[in-house]
Amino acid sequence: MRTLIIGAGQAGRRTAELLRGLDAEREILLLGEETEPPYDRPPLSKEILLGEERPRGLMQRDAKAYADQRIALRLGERVARVDLKSSRVETEAGLHIPYDSLVIATGARARSLLVPGANDPRILTLRSMADARALRAQLRPGLRLAVAGAGLIGLEVAAAAIQCDCMVTVIEMGERAMARCVPKEVSDQIEGWHRAAGVALEFGCRLAVVNPEKDALRLATSRGEFEADLLLVAVGAVPNSELAYEAGLAVDDGILVDASGRSSHPTVFAAGEVARIRQSCGRHVRFETWQVAQHQPSAVASALCGIDKPYSELPWHWTDQYKHNVQILGAHDAGLEWLCREDGGRLAYLGVDSEGRVRGAILIDNGRETTPVKRIIASGTAMSRGVLRDPATPLRQLC
Repeated sequence: MRTLIIGAGQAGRRTAELLRGLDAEREILLLGEETEPPYDRPPLSKEILLGEERPRGLMQRDAKAYADQRIALRLGERVARVDLKSSRVETEAGLHIPYDSLVIATGARARSLLVPGANDPRILTLRSMADARALRAQLRPGLRLAVAGAGLIGLEVAAAAIQCDCMVTVIEMGERAMARCVPKEVSDQIEGWHRAAGVALEFGCRLAVVNPEKDALRLATSRGEFEADLLLVAVGAVPNSELAYEAGLAVDDGILVDASGRSSHPTVFAAGEVARIRQSCGRHVRFETWQVAQHQPSAVASALCGIDKPYSELPWHWTDQYKHNVQILGAHDAGLEWLCREDGGRLAYLGVDSEGRVRGAILIDNGRETTPVKRIIASGTAMSRGVLRDPATPLRQLC
């Protein structure tokens, strides 16, 4: 029995390791397009840019670790085609590799900037180790760095670059920072950190044209023109689902899978950011977070062994900017009322619905409350707003 895993990122690695833990005899082949052994990506926009070559969070193992687990790791192998009828994949090098079951864990890529002039080599994105090293090599005191996008990646890069004494300007079409995942009160705080550090933030600013010149990039925006030496594009991600689509699998902004990672074909599964996972409400959702790459492979590995263990974790992700940590949990619907409680500088914003149930939370420098907040959200219990605001009542007593 051979399980072939396409994609040696975090989700592919986790699937292989968890599968080996469940099945000692199965042949496991892990194909990676990059030449780097599998690694976790969160440090790319933080520690790597600040000069750490092997930060603790990179979680990169050498080839021997995979050999010891009898996981065949083949790097620098790009899959060109999946043939569902013959249960084979074809690589760009012309190899035909058969499988009994297939896991597609190809992740996502940075969304391109669709404006004239956006093909200049001084315009970069950040998704891989190679991207991070290329950007790090450019960061120097006085460099004029423009960042398109005030989301999580864009702001983490801005924070790292300003600490490298670059001159940083963030341009964002929306009206505030990280608007997709935090309320305005939290956006205000995050913006304050960046402005205090010297980052220029331009909101309601649409980039229209990039005019490459010999010594600079001239950026034409809805707020006027300015020059930059380098432009980092961080305007979202696109799932790498082309292989699945061309093979005939059901695809819609990611590979459509059930809660156990099963695709529309009985022998094919999807793991990580490329998967759009069916929720208990019947809706499919694709998560662009470390959490899904780390934990959803458990459901996939179990299903490959005939064990039903659906993925149903509360959405959670985090960001580190300067010396601040922000944890983002649960829902962030527009209709939620956000209650703030402060305890010695540690903040918890709790998103409460009309019935008094906590459905989402933002924790600032307050990671110790992550577990109790998850339990409160999972309980679905209506609670007094006064009690939720009062730091004298520990959150752990409410769950």
